[in-house]
Amino acid sequence: MDSTGSNSSDRPTDGAPVVVGLSTFNQAGTIGDVVHALVRGLEAHGAGGVILIADTGSNDGSLEAARRAGGDRVVEVACPRHVPIAAMPYHGQPGRAGALRALLEAARARGARACAVVDGSLTAIAPDRVDRLIAPVVDGRADYVSPYYTRHPFDGPITNAIVAPVFRALYGVGIRQPAALEFGCGDGFMGHLLEMEWWDREGAAWSADQWIASAAVCDGFRVCEAPLGVRVAAGHDAPVDLSTTLTQVVGGLFTDLDERVDDWQRARGTVPAPVCGTAPEGESDVPSINLDRLMDGFRLGYQELRDIWTWVLPPRTLVELRKLAGAPLDAFHFDDELWAGIVYDFAFGYCFHVMPRDHLLRSLTPLYAGWMASFVAQADGSPQAARARLDQVARAFESQKRHLISRWRWPEKIRR
Repeated sequence: MDSTGSNSSDRPTDGAPVVVGLSTFNQAGTIGDVVHALVRGLEAHGAGGVILIADTGSNDGSLEAARRAGGDRVVEVACPRHVPIAAMPYHGQPGRAGALRALLEAARARGARACAVVDGSLTAIAPDRVDRLIAPVVDGRADYVSPYYTRHPFDGPITNAIVAPVFRALYGVGIRQPAALEFGCGDGFMGHLLEMEWWDREGAAWSADQWIASAAVCDGFRVCEAPLGVRVAAGHDAPVDLSTTLTQVVGGLFTDLDERVDDWQRARGTVPAPVCGTAPEGESDVPSINLDRLMDGFRLGYQELRDIWTWVLPPRTLVELRKLAGAPLDAFHFDDELWAGIVYDFAFGYCFHVMPRDHLLRSLTPLYAGWMASFVAQADGSPQAARARLDQVARAFESQKRHLISRWRWPEKIRR
């Protein structure tokens, strides 16, 4: 099996070029090395092509650094400069949605057969990144190529604990990192994306990549994954706090869930997205996890937020949480089906507006901290054990999907 879905390009593109798209924001110190690698990647691919750059308001000379590195290969694409916002996007790229739309429009205008969108915040990449993201499209195996990175199972915990298992359970296709900032796509899928109505929607600044992945899966396009190895990116000058990150990422997931009710209620079973290519060598670092801080966050959250949780969680769940709040770490076990049910109940509460959405999502933070503490403690430092646990979590979300469907179809008693 090489792909999922059936749609492909809606107009002939044989012989048309490939392009690489970069959205940038204050990356002058690293963008030159990235552009050098992308130029070598285009040359190795042998298809000509250019590097399109949509800059969302850099004030550090990022565009100039890119031009010096890429010469005539670099073409600036006009896009809206970002409007100051209260919270920086968790990925540190304000104006991301506008930049992506501008890149896709420019790629289509050039008659590109394939476009590889590469993360502008990376500090080092291999030239073969271009080929990994566009070869499945050019070869006719996929319309959308999702990346996945070599990383420790404790890395990317919000994706592992919520985004990936919900995406897999609801939409029926297992994509390991559906909110990644990179992807490859074909001409037909580019045209489909540009017809979407969500580009200017609130939340698109941090959720556009996630919504692109769901459009590929739910709208019948052929999907595959490309292994890209270890992701090496610059840290943010002012990292976004966990609660804001969770609110943005999970809010985008729930918004999409609300828009695609018919899709996920019809979907039955799950299949993994096929993998195109072999993983590059390299090992990711082991993230530092403070179990005491996670446990303290969960217990404090239980004391302060349990009244809020009554608006979305059933009594039996609240009883289980009370037991967990009083348990020592060596006896602390956050059941996977309990966790999946909590996430689905929060999704229901979000979509049916049982309370202000920002307050609701922020109240999920200590519950997430509790699940993470249990997950890390059970893995006991073993990556193999942690990966096995993630498989169990994914199955729990699949088994609890019927809980969400039943709540959605009979919502007459929201507060139970």
